[in-house]
Amino acid sequence: MAGARVSGGRHLGRTLCSVLVATLFVAASVSLGTSAPAVADHEATLPIVFVHGFSGSGAQYETQALRWASNDYPNVVTAIDRVSSSPSVIYPILDQFFDRVMAETGDDQIYVVAHSLGTSIMYGYLGSSPQRAARVAKYIGIDGFTSPTCPGGVTCMGLWARGNPARTLGPTNVQLAAQGHTQSVGSRESFAVQYEFFTGHQPRTTLVLPERPGQVGISGRVLNYPANTGLEGSTLAVYEVDAVTGARTESSRRHVVAIGADGNFGPLKVNGQQRYELQVTRQGPDGPLFQHFYYEPFLRSNHLLRLNLSPIGSDLSNAIQRGPHTSVSIVRQKEWWGANPLDTANVDTLDVTTTTSTGVEPAGNIVNGATAPYLASTIAIISFDVGVDGLTDTSALVSLGPFLSGIDAYMPATDPPDGTITFTHEQRLEGEQVIATPNWESAAGHGMTVTFRDWVQDIDTWGACKQVVPSPCR
Repeated sequence: MAGARVSGGRHLGRTLCSVLVATLFVAASVSLGTSAPAVADHEATLPIVFVHGFSGSGAQYETQALRWASNDYPNVVTAIDRVSSSPSVIYPILDQFFDRVMAETGDDQIYVVAHSLGTSIMYGYLGSSPQRAARVAKYIGIDGFTSPTCPGGVTCMGLWARGNPARTLGPTNVQLAAQGHTQSVGSRESFAVQYEFFTGHQPRTTLVLPERPGQVGISGRVLNYPANTGLEGSTLAVYEVDAVTGARTESSRRHVVAIGADGNFGPLKVNGQQRYELQVTRQGPDGPLFQHFYYEPFLRSNHLLRLNLSPIGSDLSNAIQRGPHTSVSIVRQKEWWGANPLDTANVDTLDVTTTTSTGVEPAGNIVNGATAPYLASTIAIISFDVGVDGLTDTSALVSLGPFLSGIDAYMPATDPPDGTITFTHEQRLEGEQVIATPNWESAAGHGMTVTFRDWVQDIDTWGACKQVVPSPCR
């Protein structure tokens, strides 16, 4: 089980060789020149470990790891991908993971952030023995287990999303009343609260600040969803793609990686100004199967990438109908809300249009109150042509499991692709995002995952950051 890390300069001289923590330390490169003090003293700069909830992974802390690095945090920020919630299984794994992090950094304690089911696990873990509690200097539980006391006597804080404002974890509690369950992990507001609790002062920025494009690297894991086991025997290839069409550029292949039992890949060098396709190939019963992952540009080094694939023959995989159309999972680590009874402006839209040589097929806005209900916690929208009838029907969702919404959206496709699918996302209270992909045909063994950032900001390139006076980037 591996966790990726983001770090600054204090421990750059140590070498990490472990299946539990990835192998790259990233020197933080940001100085905002504000009055906020630099994070320097040992007690305020312990390693940070994220423990996710049900059906999640370390990817849910990806944005916050980028923000810690943007604030020049000089220690490890990492996450564990749980394979169990049973105390007899997970407690020893947590022991090993925490001890490995401390051994590599030279610290004798860590900070822990847990979410949802992860908070119940951590509450039991910290209360199970004084030795386990002694590993953790401070603990934040996000939108999960409630208790008037801190577990194991550890200094703790409760951070809460929408819902009952009377929920508490220990004496210190903050509620983000307008935010969703997963949103409360990765939002700007959540980061500011977490940063101040761990360091004693406010962050200098809540932006994800770009690095020099040539310094950016990516790493993570290829995983079976939702078991979080490595997809051994698969192959990862990284291609540079055209931003407008999503098609691979000439001589675009940048990396090819064989995936082992731990699922780890990277670090792999990319250009922070370009867009990429990450293709995972695995062997199916009738030949190779391909999953194509598309992202917005990687503004800075990112080491909590998780490439999730449903096991062949699983209930989720079998529920996705295949044919002369594209099947795509559209992911964001923030709930999709197609309607909001409390704030009609606080909603998302996602317009999908397929353009081929024969014409334009608009699926239109596929996110509405029926397909992405406010009371649900939809993180992944899985869209395909339900019934293989060449029609789009967004009057209701297709139930696929927790945190998932199936949507009947027709995106015509061929093998090889003969067109472009444009996903235009208006993220609630944030702004517009666009990702373009080829129209891969699902009947030919192709699936797609389109991942949007859970944030939009004006400074979204190295050039834009350098134009700010004084520039927060160097």
